[in-house]
Amino acid sequence: MNDAPASRPRFVASATAAHESGGRTFFRSANAQSDVSEEAARSAAKALARERAAAAAAGRAPSTALGQYPYPDRAIVEPVLERLDDPSAPGRELARLTRNSYLATVLNAYDVMFVDVDTHADTSNAPEEKPVAETEALAALDTLCAERPDLVFRVYATRGGLRYLCTSRRFAPRSPESADILRRLRSDPRYARLCRVQNCYRARLTPKYWRCHTAGPLGTDPRPWWKRLLNPSRAPAMPDENDFSTCRFVRSFGEEKVTDAGIALVIARHDATTRALEGKPLA
Repeated sequence: MNDAPASRPRFVASATAAHESGGRTFFRSANAQSDVSEEAARSAAKALARERAAAAAAGRAPSTALGQYPYPDRAIVEPVLERLDDPSAPGRELARLTRNSYLATVLNAYDVMFVDVDTHADTSNAPEEKPVAETEALAALDTLCAERPDLVFRVYATRGGLRYLCTSRRFAPRSPESADILRRLRSDPRYARLCRVQNCYRARLTPKYWRCHTAGPLGTDPRPWWKRLLNPSRAPAMPDENDFSTCRFVRSFGEEKVTDAGIALVIARHDATTRALEGKPLA
């Protein structure tokens, strides 16, 4: 992608709110932005979080479920944790690390391609969308790489499926070529739409906290971690994120010879933060 990333709001903040109703407590979080001050952004985030918690208590369905991508028709705003400069182009931003609505760290790469493929049923999947069998997904990847020897992908296992990282070249997220590759690789259509809207490729780097609390079925959500957000002194002990991996490296499709310094930086940061090479339980 040759264009510089679009400018983002200067002030971004997150907040979590609780709403009591019928003997139950409903928790919701929100991000908000402001071009005035961080306090203004925080105030807006708190107001939105309170509105969402009240809506949940009233039984109004949320626009997205916990842990689900906020697949939007416009760009979402998240607090920026870190910016990665492109070693291949001094002065150009390669990627940003942001914090999403459930406090996971997300890598937003402007032209280093990630592909998300769902191979297991998950509560965050829309009812009309079905997971792809892993054998079918990998067969599609093998076919594409055979037809396109210029493409090389690293394959990772995730809790809900597969993640691919293209190591041979870069792609503009809104290009027809990118859309065609994601389609052929059976990527989650919502993820493909999010990449197009955000104009970047997204990859979650840290575990989903509720998965660290349970060995139950995929998507089980006891939410004890919300208590820590609202009242750390009275919260139950949190599991150590370092005991989990967000994804696990499986293999490369194609001969991997990374010559692009920017892609090499993304691989190194992704694998280190996700603990992809450590063989720990996925969360």
